[in-house]
Amino acid sequence: MKYQKIMARALPVEVTQGTLEGDIKPGDITFFRLQSTADGHLYSYVADGEVLPVATHSFGSIGVFAIHEMKRFYRHVLVENGFPHHGAVAFGHHGKALFEVFKYLGAEKVGYNQPKGVPYPTENPFED
Repeated sequence: MKYQKIMARALPVEVTQGTLEGDIKPGDITFFRLQSTADGHLYSYVADGEVLPVATHSFGSIGVFAIHEMKRFYRHVLVENGFPHHGAVAFGHHGKALFEVFKYLGAEKVGYNQPKGVPYPTENPFED
């Protein structure tokens, strides 16, 4: 554990203590987000993927994440639904459980990464 380098530029180092340092261990992950709009609507997404065994040569707790069919998922779930680019990560494949939790909590939409060959509702079927 160290201090948060970016925050320590403007704050005393002792305020920024507690940052984990190093590359995240390769393995299965689930990328997800649950958010509310100003008028109380819940939206979410969930996608299984993995942390790749890539040395980052950077600072902080960092890893290279791969989400199956990410290009399509990013365009047709994240961008089209106005999600910010930040999400949460659970270690392991927990998409099935998170999908059910989000539905139970009342999420009106639960986006997920469609397998190759299964189009999103707004996807052009003639794209490569």
